[in-house]
Amino acid sequence: MADPKPNFLRPTNVDSPCSREFWQGLRTRQFLVRECRGCDSVFFPPRSLCPHCMSDDLGWREIRGSGTLHSWTEVRLASPEFDTPFLLGLIDLPDGCGRLVAKVVDAEVGQLKIGMPVSIRYVDVDEDLTLYCIAVEQDGVGE
Repeated sequence: MADPKPNFLRPTNVDSPCSREFWQGLRTRQFLVRECRGCDSVFFPPRSLCPHCMSDDLGWREIRGSGTLHSWTEVRLASPEFDTPFLLGLIDLPDGCGRLVAKVVDAEVGQLKIGMPVSIRYVDVDEDLTLYCIAVEQDGVGE
């Protein structure tokens, strides 16, 4: 397996009150999204108000670590923190809660198809930080 973590930028919202629990969830291999107690919607990325009803009565919900590939691009030019080229995917999360952008690992350009199943892979990049990337599912089974 290719090492997806040799270079990375530390996210600036790791200690933010509205996303701290999300980052803590990644450490325990849980992908958490926000859940509104006012209108029952779920959404990602985490924020302090529900984008549907503007309520601040929010909780957390764990979702499946999978989704479908909405779009992708091959990045050939990036800042020095990143080894190029790499694949960057836009993923539709389950239950209609949103999309995420992540590095696609262990896949070649010719393997990627819009709508294909993908799974979230957790990568420990530091002793106190876990990030996520996307892996192509093989035969319907995530890696």
